[in-house]
Amino acid sequence: MPHTPAGLSRRNLLSIGGGTALAAFLSACAGGGGAPGGKSDKLAIWSGFATKDAENWYRKNVVEVFNREHPKVPVEMSIKQFDTVERQLQTALAAGSAPDILSAAGPGPLREYAAAGHLIPLDDYARKLGWNDRILDWAMQTGVIDGKLLALPTSYESMLVFYNPATLAKHGWTYPKTRAEFEAICTEAKAKGMIPVSAGNADYKNANEWHVSVLLNHAAGPDAVRRALKGEIKFTDPVFVDAVEQGRKYFVDGWWGGAVDRYFTNSFAKQYEQLAKGEAVFNITGSWGLAEIEPFFGAAAGNDQEWAWGAIPSLRDGVPQDIWELALGGTYSINAKSKNPDVAADWIDFNMSDPKRLARGLAEAGFQLPPIGVAEADFPADIDKRVAGLFSAITTATDVGYTTWTFFPPKTVTYIIGSWEKLITGKIDSRGYCQGLAETFEPERAAGAVPPLPA
Repeated sequence: MPHTPAGLSRRNLLSIGGGTALAAFLSACAGGGGAPGGKSDKLAIWSGFATKDAENWYRKNVVEVFNREHPKVPVEMSIKQFDTVERQLQTALAAGSAPDILSAAGPGPLREYAAAGHLIPLDDYARKLGWNDRILDWAMQTGVIDGKLLALPTSYESMLVFYNPATLAKHGWTYPKTRAEFEAICTEAKAKGMIPVSAGNADYKNANEWHVSVLLNHAAGPDAVRRALKGEIKFTDPVFVDAVEQGRKYFVDGWWGGAVDRYFTNSFAKQYEQLAKGEAVFNITGSWGLAEIEPFFGAAAGNDQEWAWGAIPSLRDGVPQDIWELALGGTYSINAKSKNPDVAADWIDFNMSDPKRLARGLAEAGFQLPPIGVAEADFPADIDKRVAGLFSAITTATDVGYTTWTFFPPKTVTYIIGSWEKLITGKIDSRGYCQGLAETFEPERAAGAVPPLPA
């Protein structure tokens, strides 16, 4: 029977303020408990998992294997609750007993750790352990701050569309590739009383930025986004105003979530249910959705429905089809006060090595892949072909986009998320949204806070 992921999603990780690798939060503290004076003969790991099965998989295939190879300073893993671990980490950091490994949700918040002097440079470890040759270059560069490598990416993501093939077949629709095809289906679906795109942020307000990232890359286009991030054009450029207005109209016309007020109350579970029942046509989310959608389809849900994924259609003439946004699910850094920085580096390295083990982790426990080369031959034979196909599409993409949570500076991201709700509720217009975006972004760009872009 094919394996499908069942682990944690990025938004679970972000909700604890410390997105990490492998569909779990993983922080290591020296001394088995995090106290500054604790023992230094163990590398204690704080971890959290979506399911007991995922925890057991990780303990058996990662922790126990690492410990056999590092008996002098083995990992000691303890499980933490997602809703309290952020506070625990902050308290430990203030007390000087923070984990050896600090996790951040992306390059933006990573800068806050760097500015406070909590991180040690990883450049020497990168040379010693061969990270520069193993980890995808664009992902490596996102961890460089002021010329020093301070973090490694833990996993990579992209945006996609989920759909129910039976729904398309029932209504005689084919999967859209262009704006015209996409909007034709949405118009017809709305007229039939259906929800064109199931969407909502009841579980996670930051979901707003997923939709902004899609509009920027698939309507304005990745070239325009890249030029804006480099300061060559402003976010007040008409190409961005038009893209934002296009998205605003999608929302106020009820294409996203059914209606603006419903968008604020729709849970993720409801969105998948609407897709499975044929009440919604599409769902636009990230690759982390692979770990979430399965329980709503097929035998597990008591129905005979199936899900499929597709690339987000081009939403403007001239914008390429099959654009895959580049995104990171989190970062790993080593605490400047770590008593075992070399072992911490080995632990990070271990979590970024052995493609076959990592591919099994994806297939059997839903752990997102780190940004290293994973060949088709590395995947187990019984992996769900939809899962393997998606990651193959992402890793071989020739046209890439730039997600807000990976390539935009932190204050700009906060603006994008918060002001999107003002836009779709009519408190500001699209021109005003872009004006505010430009005014927030420009000082951060001038201060060098924009994460490095891929070459």
